[in-house]
Amino acid sequence: MAPLRILRLTDAPHHLDTVVAWNHAEWGVTAGRSLSVSEGWFQDMIRKPSEECVIAERDGTALGMACLVDNDLEERPDLLHWLASVYVDPAFRRTGLGSALVGAVEREAAARNIKRLHLYTHTAEPLYQRLGWTVSERFNLDEDAFALMIKDPRG
Repeated sequence: MAPLRILRLTDAPHHLDTVVAWNHAEWGVTAGRSLSVSEGWFQDMIRKPSEECVIAERDGTALGMACLVDNDLEERPDLLHWLASVYVDPAFRRTGLGSALVGAVEREAAARNIKRLHLYTHTAEPLYQRLGWTVSERFNLDEDAFALMIKDPRG
């Protein structure tokens, strides 16, 4: 079996359709976004030097993704730098792949001298706590309870 590789979407644009499909199925449909809006979000990310999407790949197949974005929560435009769209193909969950992807985004943020990353979740708070993230506040959105979490990626 080939080793796992972490690639930037900008260096692996052949995975664009896969990451768009994952993002749209996981979050876009619920938010009422069209597939073309989800694709536009990733196209914009590729063009923005301040944002990045990383992809875990083995044998040419994308297994998961995670993104560094400027803003990810419309209700909090005051917060800059987010870990977003962390997704692992269901067949590869609970293998450490999600942690590897989060670590890749944290390293990218640290290399950019970002002092604080944010994320929000209503399903994976224990995972992020194990990775050193702390809850900064809690809020409700569309009848779901969320944790807003923070971390200094520089350690």
